Amino acid sequence: MLQKLVDHIAKGRDFKNQKERERIGKISGFLGIFLNFFLFLLKGTLGVLSGSIALIADAFNNLTDTASSLITIIGFKMAGKEPDKEHPYGHGRIEYLTGLTIAVLVILVGYQFVVSSIARVFEPSTVETSTLMLIILTLSLGVKLFLYLFNKKLGKKVDSSTLLATAQDAIGDVLTTSVVILGLILAPYTTLPVDGIVGIFIAFYIIYAGIKLSLETTSPLVGQKPDKKLAEKIKKKILSYEHIYGVHDLEIHNYGPSKTMATIHAEVPHDMNLVSLHNLIDKIERHIRESLKISLVIHMDPVNYQDQRYLSVKAKVGEIAHSIDGVVSFHDFRYTGLSEHELLILEVVVDSKNTTEEQREAIKEELEEKLHEAFKTARILITIELDVTLF
Repeated sequence: MLQKLVDHIAKGRDFKNQKERERIGKISGFLGIFLNFFLFLLKGTLGVLSGSIALIADAFNNLTDTASSLITIIGFKMAGKEPDKEHPYGHGRIEYLTGLTIAVLVILVGYQFVVSSIARVFEPSTVETSTLMLIILTLSLGVKLFLYLFNKKLGKKVDSSTLLATAQDAIGDVLTTSVVILGLILAPYTTLPVDGIVGIFIAFYIIYAGIKLSLETTSPLVGQKPDKKLAEKIKKKILSYEHIYGVHDLEIHNYGPSKTMATIHAEVPHDMNLVSLHNLIDKIERHIRESLKISLVIHMDPVNYQDQRYLSVKAKVGEIAHSIDGVVSFHDFRYTGLSEHELLILEVVVDSKNTTEEQREAIKEELEEKLHEAFKTARILITIELDVTLF
């Protein structure tokens, strides 16, 4: 049922379009405001009538939860602003900051729950249980569980860290309310502060989940490694075109869920007509933009696979390079075999995890020395790269 609702909201929509994301943010935000305010009125009214401080406190907790929903609406709205002179690539990254803000709220909820749970352990108090209170708290549990599942499913559907953070905020309330219900049920049968003890463990889980969520949310802002499946799609599409021999040095830059830019090097025939080659590259870039919603710039690397001297030199260079520990691969190989003007240029990829900066410099020096022994008259130009790109 819930999945059908999410599918209906998302059906036929392009979630790379920022306006569509703004629409989703409003649906989630206004739903959260309505349900949380409903719970506030219900718990507050019954709390006043019954004189239950616990219900009144929980009612105001629901009122503060509307802040998360309001932040969601504002965040999606700001992320959907058009590019301007100060932000030529748009404001899409605000969506990540919105998710981070909600993640911080989750951590604060966990902290407050730790404090209250510890206080309950060391200063246990008599808990008065009523059927009405249990019914209201169970209803609240169901509403919060609905918000959790709704935002989690919708967040995954549209790839939104903000909605996933909102879902985590809701599940935190589910856990805290569960502890309250547990304490009320067990209160007549034991003097042990069960709700306080269990609450401490759940509170630390909420804090852990909030920290984990904040790290996941900020990862795109600090330059996380691109999605491997997306990279493979780009590679496969480019290599499907005639006259493209190979690709490397893919870099993907994320400016928000709806704005992605990328650059890549493509190996092309050295003797192909320049205008025809330019038209081919332009065609590929346009097709990638239309199919994957990525602004791609392709750098052309001309290669000559008909020149036997070039191929034999490249094979020899590869043999030498791979004989050195720490070398993963090499690319952008260029060679001019004009006697005293012989020139070798290559970029060497080294193991980033198992080599230090000093070791990488030593690898470069060793490779230069071995290449000079094999090609005595050649000038050697080597650039060291780390194996942090996808290919």
